[in-house]
Amino acid sequence: PMLLSISLGGLSFAGADVGGFFGNPDAELLERWYQAGAYQPFFRAHAHIETKRREPWLFGDETLKRLRDTVRARYALLPFWYTQYFLAATQGSPVMRPMWVEYPADEAAITMDDQWLIGSDLL
Repeated sequence: PMLLSISLGGLSFAGADVGGFFGNPDAELLERWYQAGAYQPFFRAHAHIETKRREPWLFGDETLKRLRDTVRARYALLPFWYTQYFLAATQGSPVMRPMWVEYPADEAAITMDDQWLIGSDLL
């Protein structure tokens, strides 16, 4: 919910600390962090200095492959991301937006905070 609120407030370049700032995620949780973070405007792996190292290659070849695929999927969308930032800068459209922004008549969309759109097209 925080990122959606920040985005609606006009700060388009925001994202979570992929992997979580504190704690030590296992391979599966780290993969889920990457998958969610890849579809947030600001995407970076970042953690507190006292956490265990979490470079992708430290989690084994299978996890490395899946994380690499996730990062590649994000980079394949760079033209789309740049277009969304252009629209944010010129029209004030939030890059990351709650479902109700595009579907205001859908009552269920009002309370959805566990899914979002990038622009008006990417869920």
